[in-house]
Amino acid sequence: MIRPFLIALLLLGLSVPASIAQADPTDQIAQALQQSDAGSLAAYFNETVDLGLPDNDNSYSASQGEMIMKDFFRKYPPESFSIIQKGTTDPDSRFAIGTYKTGSKEFRVYIQLRKEKSDYRIHKIKFEEK
Repeated sequence: MIRPFLIALLLLGLSVPASIAQADPTDQIAQALQQSDAGSLAAYFNETVDLGLPDNDNSYSASQGEMIMKDFFRKYPPESFSIIQKGTTDPDSRFAIGTYKTGSKEFRVYIQLRKEKSDYRIHKIKFEEK
């Protein structure tokens, strides 16, 4: 009787870390930046998103943010993007810092995610020229 209970408990314990790992969209966001895919990136935007870009620094709706990122990717197509640091500031906030290389320019990218309901959403993304 105890044996089936222990097996179920073990299986439940193994599935919890996988579900926690799936809640962090940092890898998908990095892939969208690498591929200059504004649509995939915008899928992770909060209802409003703060964009800090070389020619534009403001808050936008998710759909406006997507259009602005499309323009940014047109002006600065990526050669590469890589995450150099990830972390959490509290249970409902995460961040990632990366390097975005394009042509002769290189940007440090700061991404701030906040938990909205059960998903992490991009609250702020900032590109600072190095």
